[in-house]
Amino acid sequence: MNDLNLRVTAIKLCAHPKRFAELRDALVPVPNKWTGSPHSFVQQFATASTSAEQVSVIRGCFHALHEQQTQAGHGDGEDQDQEQRRLAVEQFLASVLFASPLKHSVRNQLIKLFSDQALAKQLGQPQHTKPQLLAALRAALRELAATVASTSTDTPLTHDQVNDVFVSTNACLQNFPYGREALGHELDVFLPLLGSALERYWLDISNSSALELSPTRLNELYLFVQNVLRFHVGVLSEWGDRLESGVRVHLRSVQLVAEEVARHRDTPWDVRSIAGLVIGKNARFFDRLEAYLDESSQAMPIECLPIQAAALNVLLPDDYQRYGSQAADIVDRLMELTSHEGSLNNVLVYMAKHLHAYSKSLGLPVPHLLAGPPPQRQGYERILYALQRFALANICSGTDSVRHMCGGIFMQILQHGQACGLLGLFQAVYLRFEEGSSSTSSGSLLAGCLAMEKLVSVQGAREAIRHCPSLFGRVFPEYLGVDDAVDSLFKAMMVASRKEQTFEDWCQQWLNLLLRATQNQNKRLSAIEGLITQAVKEEPQALRHIWLQNDTAIPFSTILTAILSARNDESNEMRQYLLVKHSQMLRDAVVGQDDHLRLLTLRFVGAAALPSQPVSVEERAIIGYYLKHNINNPSAHIRQLGFGHMLKVIRRIELCLAEHRKRPTATGADQMDYLRGFMALLADNLFHSANYGRRWLSLRLLQSCAVMCSRLDIPMEDILTANQAACVESCLWDSYEHNKLVAAELLIKLQPCTRIQPDTVMELLVSLRPPDSLTGAYLLQVHCQAKQVETQLVPCPADAVRYQPRIYAALQWCLQPLREALALATTNLAEAAKLSPMYGLLLASRHLIELLAMQELAREPLWRQYVQELVDVCMAISEVVLPVVSSVAPEGYLPETSDQETDQEVANVLRRRLDAEALRQIRTTPQMVLLCAWRSIKEVSNILGGLVERSPLEQEHQQQQQQQQKDDATYLLSASQLTAIGDHFLLLLAEIKHRGAFEQAYVGFSMLCRRFWHSDAAALNQLPTAWVNEALDMIEGKQQQQSLASSQSRLCPTRRSAGIPYMLQALVCSELKLGTHNTLHRCMIRLLKVCESPPADSDAPQAGAEASAGAAHCHALNIMRALFRSSELADLVGEFVARGIVCTLNGLLATDWAEQNSASLLLATLVVRVFGVERPRDDSGELHVRNRMTGRIFFTRYPELYNYFSQGLARAAQGPRPLHGAQKIHLQSMLMLLSRLYPSSMEGAESTLKLSNFVPDLLKISLCADVLTREKAASVVGNFVDDQDALVRTRRILDQMLVLHERLNAPPSQEDADDGPMVSHNRIHGQERLLLELYRRLRWSRPNLNRMMLKTLSKVTIDLLDRSLFLFNGMLEVLVAILEDVAHGQVEESVMVELRRVYELSPVRIYEACQRDRLSPKIFQIFGLHLHRLEHLPGSAIKHIVTDLCKFSGPMPMAIEELKGELLLYVALQDLPPLHIDLVNAGDVKVLSFSSDIVRYHKALTPDQRHELGRGIASSPSVHTCLRRMYVWGQQGPPNCWSLQLAGRIGILQLLIPLNPAIDLERLLEFALENNAAHVHFGLVLAIKRLMDRQEELSQPIWIPLLEYAQILCYATQPVYLRHKAIGLCERIGIEISRQLFLGDLETLGRFARLVLLLLVDDDEGLRNDAAVMADQMDWDRVHPKPEPKKILANVVLKKFLKNFIDSLEKYGKDNGFLLRLFSIIIEPFLLMAQETPSPEHGALGEDGADVDLFDKQGCNLYCETLMVIREVADSFTEAFPQDTALLSSIAEVLRANVVWSRSEWN
Repeated sequence: MNDLNLRVTAIKLCAHPKRFAELRDALVPVPNKWTGSPHSFVQQFATASTSAEQVSVIRGCFHALHEQQTQAGHGDGEDQDQEQRRLAVEQFLASVLFASPLKHSVRNQLIKLFSDQALAKQLGQPQHTKPQLLAALRAALRELAATVASTSTDTPLTHDQVNDVFVSTNACLQNFPYGREALGHELDVFLPLLGSALERYWLDISNSSALELSPTRLNELYLFVQNVLRFHVGVLSEWGDRLESGVRVHLRSVQLVAEEVARHRDTPWDVRSIAGLVIGKNARFFDRLEAYLDESSQAMPIECLPIQAAALNVLLPDDYQRYGSQAADIVDRLMELTSHEGSLNNVLVYMAKHLHAYSKSLGLPVPHLLAGPPPQRQGYERILYALQRFALANICSGTDSVRHMCGGIFMQILQHGQACGLLGLFQAVYLRFEEGSSSTSSGSLLAGCLAMEKLVSVQGAREAIRHCPSLFGRVFPEYLGVDDAVDSLFKAMMVASRKEQTFEDWCQQWLNLLLRATQNQNKRLSAIEGLITQAVKEEPQALRHIWLQNDTAIPFSTILTAILSARNDESNEMRQYLLVKHSQMLRDAVVGQDDHLRLLTLRFVGAAALPSQPVSVEERAIIGYYLKHNINNPSAHIRQLGFGHMLKVIRRIELCLAEHRKRPTATGADQMDYLRGFMALLADNLFHSANYGRRWLSLRLLQSCAVMCSRLDIPMEDILTANQAACVESCLWDSYEHNKLVAAELLIKLQPCTRIQPDTVMELLVSLRPPDSLTGAYLLQVHCQAKQVETQLVPCPADAVRYQPRIYAALQWCLQPLREALALATTNLAEAAKLSPMYGLLLASRHLIELLAMQELAREPLWRQYVQELVDVCMAISEVVLPVVSSVAPEGYLPETSDQETDQEVANVLRRRLDAEALRQIRTTPQMVLLCAWRSIKEVSNILGGLVERSPLEQEHQQQQQQQQKDDATYLLSASQLTAIGDHFLLLLAEIKHRGAFEQAYVGFSMLCRRFWHSDAAALNQLPTAWVNEALDMIEGKQQQQSLASSQSRLCPTRRSAGIPYMLQALVCSELKLGTHNTLHRCMIRLLKVCESPPADSDAPQAGAEASAGAAHCHALNIMRALFRSSELADLVGEFVARGIVCTLNGLLATDWAEQNSASLLLATLVVRVFGVERPRDDSGELHVRNRMTGRIFFTRYPELYNYFSQGLARAAQGPRPLHGAQKIHLQSMLMLLSRLYPSSMEGAESTLKLSNFVPDLLKISLCADVLTREKAASVVGNFVDDQDALVRTRRILDQMLVLHERLNAPPSQEDADDGPMVSHNRIHGQERLLLELYRRLRWSRPNLNRMMLKTLSKVTIDLLDRSLFLFNGMLEVLVAILEDVAHGQVEESVMVELRRVYELSPVRIYEACQRDRLSPKIFQIFGLHLHRLEHLPGSAIKHIVTDLCKFSGPMPMAIEELKGELLLYVALQDLPPLHIDLVNAGDVKVLSFSSDIVRYHKALTPDQRHELGRGIASSPSVHTCLRRMYVWGQQGPPNCWSLQLAGRIGILQLLIPLNPAIDLERLLEFALENNAAHVHFGLVLAIKRLMDRQEELSQPIWIPLLEYAQILCYATQPVYLRHKAIGLCERIGIEISRQLFLGDLETLGRFARLVLLLLVDDDEGLRNDAAVMADQMDWDRVHPKPEPKKILANVVLKKFLKNFIDSLEKYGKDNGFLLRLFSIIIEPFLLMAQETPSPEHGALGEDGADVDLFDKQGCNLYCETLMVIREVADSFTEAFPQDTALLSSIAEVLRANVVWSRSEWN
């Protein structure tokens, strides 16, 4: 059963799809008739506990399995009894069938039994026959009809029960032949019921207001009507020609109701459609089809659209010969209605669905029409042409359903036209495509391509090519690889043409076009290569054609793609040829900057024809080259893909070595040697300072190789050396635990004898740094699992354990200091936290226990004793540290110590690694105590949880003993220990306040719950349920009768209930593994009841009852928040979302702040659960489309919320009374949820739960007394109304604004008399917001209306200035929104006059009023900017800036100053003539975060106006004077100091615009080096670079300052855009240095080289690539011609740059001091970075006081590998001066003194 059918069936039953799915699994009730039946099969059916058991009973009684035949023969009495039982069985089964829900397993089984197939499978004498089964079905149908027709008033059927009868009966027409036949005989009892049922439903619908029906109930009644009408249609379709005339009177009553339903505009379109079909079916039945078609072919109002459209569906195939012209007229009328009402999206959707279904039936009349005379075909042809026009007009609609339906219509029409020979249909497509290809509109091209693609699938490509010359003339050459629709069309035509053309013609026409497209830089190469892949797969010979192309401009990736797509012998030959003859091209490809090409090349090299093909020498070289330069790639995506390709290479090696192990060969030995070299290369990449990418890929590849060696029984110690194993060992100090894990697994296999020292391990385990503890745990694991150990932890006694004695010894070795630490903590926890933290030892113990098999431990007494001791120690530790993490403020808790340490040193000891003596001299801090406490709780929880989850338990062991009758103690945890551990976890989760501690307790408790849920022991299996009930009882307050204070004391009232939600989440989620979720359902029901319960009365007898109820609500809300957030419960909590939202919104109305806070947190969680994780918003601040939902989907999932929102909005809209704080929050929360909804294209199609129904109440709310509520309500109105409704409401508000203008300008007496709601400030502001939102929906689509808005609102704006400045600004905001869309010439002079009157108001008056009311006057100047933009006089825009902004005489508000600075800077960056693309780009402009008002204003300017502004600002003395004045003010201190943002922008303008001609490059550099303010660096860089560009040569004295400033810019802490600017400075300096290299300036050369290196190892990939291009272009040798720059990886360029740079210093080769000093300058920043790396050594506090981080902190530059860079520099000097032993020894001495190279040396 697919989801679509389930959904349709659910809608028929008016049920939510999820609830309907549960209904299908529910038990079927026994029919009322059989409730007291004595038959055994009825009793068995009634006592069945599951639907599967009911199915079994049904099957058994049908086949007479309920009776055991004891005799071979029967007497007459027995035969009579048997016959009665058979009759009872059949009647019972028939009754159960109609009582079962649709698609229920019981009903499905009964339908199978009531069939010919079931009767044919009867064995022996048939027990049932078809007439007998039909008789039973007919009797059951009569009983159903009798229940509906009964006039008894005692128990009348409800609407829902009547609907169930018709739905169940109508199902007889769907894949149930016996039911259809039985229903056909009983129509006379059902047809009279149709009219009465419809009248009942329609009467309630018509009186819905009087009956106060909820919206959801009204929607259900509409669907009930639909079900009855569908039954009527099914009956007439099946038996219409056989019905007697006596039923006409019953059908006429249906006709009357159907006409009302079809014409009622509030009825859903689906219901109206079926009503129209009823009218059409009745017309044929009453022999008035012709008159009905004549009426439908006339023009009718939109209300009659369903009736008119249904006329097409009642036509039979042979009717078109007679009624074809009338059918065509009907189609024409429908097209006219659609064109007139096209703005109504639901009308368009309805027509698309209806015509799509109709187009499928148009193929049936073709044989009849072809056999008749041509005149009979005219109407049919008109229909095809009309439908084609409709499809072409909407084939690229923005509505998905319309677009897909129209595509289907178009395909059907072309197929019918081809069958009829209508070439005009195809000619229309050709014409449409030609028009679209010549149009500049993208929509026309899209529609043409979609239509042509459909045509090609019907007719082929040859005719399309012949009739559409623009295909190869313009469309494919220009848009191939650019437009997706063109690519799709090209693919379809290329595939179709292969069947119509020869291979040569096909290649010439299609393949060559693709190859030419690959050479166009403006096209997407990936899309072109995808088409080439399709071409090669379609025709493998295309590969040779591509290979033989002499054009070298074809991208190399295209050739590789084609070869990889073919996979044949020819492609293998080409692959080998490339590997041998063009290996350099492959090497260049794997180091290019194109990620796709690098990975494609690796895939090409690693993929062989056979998986067992050896790795050739050429392949090894390229793979090694790839790893050398790509293994440190920081991109996780690239790493994963490269790792996948390398696994294929390893697989090839494994298959070769497997064959070699069987039959040794030279090839196998060669592969073995390669494996050694490959693994050695990987191990060598694990050097100290290797970045995460290098370590991750090296370790994973080594792990894969180790697994391969273990499968082949190859000893790892034979492959890697001891030094390489030491490199792997150094990864145990890695910051990431998964790297430690892989390294430990490798070490166990690599080292035959471990040299790990116990003292070192113990120092790490008792370290204050958690990373050290983890390292110690992995070292201990390696020690325990190694084959041999050099130093034993403790001597092993003779009677040691047999299972894992080394791990046992290690655990005992950890247990003793753990007891000592516990003893110290018991007496002095603060001292223990400082001197002997316990979490490291606990971590190591847990780590080792996880390696053990618990069943083996249970067999040995020593192991059992250890486990008992460990549990006791863990419980004791938890008891000691619990006061810390359960205190009210764990972060500041410090237990009292025996000695007062008030005079001791206060130091951040947690950031140091000190010995015991140094620690004793430092005072204990709360941070130390908390770290020790919560991490100890973490390890204790994990140990106890892991033991319970994996260990044999006493209760389970006792049960097994009883079953197997054995008596042996093979369990680890006793019943008392389990009880203590369970109570301990409950205590932790109830009392802990520290988040980290209770989160880890949750992890351990989840392990325990999983074990108990899966346990076969009843005592354990029942514990989680008991805990759930206990927790819920405590939350509900049921224990308060005994002791209110004691029951609530365990529950944390703050910190979001702390661990209580985690406790319930663990109990609920751990049950899911059983496949059930009863606990979730029980928890949610009880929690929702708690939240839905009203607050306690204030006069309650119990003291504190009201506070207790509020606390219960808080806990319930917090627990539900945890359950709704859980990803494991994502699909299961969906049914509770609606009630959860209601409880949350009601919780916002609570008087208790804590409950409001919990409700707000739950609301945020539910928003994420319903609408998804928040995605980035667009530039205008709108929500991402993925975070929104159509109202149709939302209220289909949660229909209860429609009633809640309707009632809530109606209450809020009742009157003008003010809302208090909680009510405002509640209303705004509802509006926030509604703002995420938008109307569906199916709005009103399936239900009446439409968003537009909220609009009347929202309009009233938008006039309320709260500003934020008004704005939110207006925004929601803008989302919910359609264009037509928005137009009507905009005109209505404008009329009210005209009335307002008249009242505000009326004589004083009349104003005083009439002043009322019309001039209410709240009302006016609400109308302003509505106008703004409605205009944002309409935009400039109604020019006349927009002009009237400008004229009217301008008058009202002037009137509002004296009334309210707030309303004045609001009206200006509306005017600005309209003016942003206005272009020159779109506004008449009369409108401009009114707009000028607004701006002619006194600015001083407005500024003073804004200052008084604390409002921003910015919108007034924005309005002025747009107004002057629209002036016809030249220079108006710059005149406004000069006169009104820069030369303003009065005091200027700060908001206007900021606007002025922002506007000038934005124009300067965009339009100043001295600037160019290399100086300022779009990314730089985006970095400055300009306001959207400025951006929209500049976008609205014409190109001439932008040029005019740029020149005006650059040359205006007034602007320059203003900027100087602003700059001086910006340099002053408080209170005149401006914001940093404004000061930075003014500083940039000061430097960009030549305000001070005397300023030169030297002064700028001095200022740059002295000023550390980040906000001025942007302008400094631009100014420096511009001055540099103006000078042909830079003088040598400024080289050093320039290099120093460039190095400041390229620091990793600087923003990326500033580091990019350093590349430009470096490039220019490089040109100067290359020209004057002979000067030999040591400082300049060294600083420049290290600047280039810093840029080449930057953390940003884009910056590294740009720096690589820059460095590759540097010409260090002017003798040879400069090569063409290549885009290659930065680390390749780094080596090349160093070689060229040092080679150019050959003449200084004899000056050792010069070269050594140069070397020191180059590596200086990298030495500093290397020395910042934390050392693992323990020791006393250094004299310099250098701190060591508590956790391993990553630097700002995660890519740079300092030691690698230093080594590259040293190697370059060694290669350049190999004979200078003094220099090389000096370099080696420098490195030894300053750099630690390996972890082994470090230790």
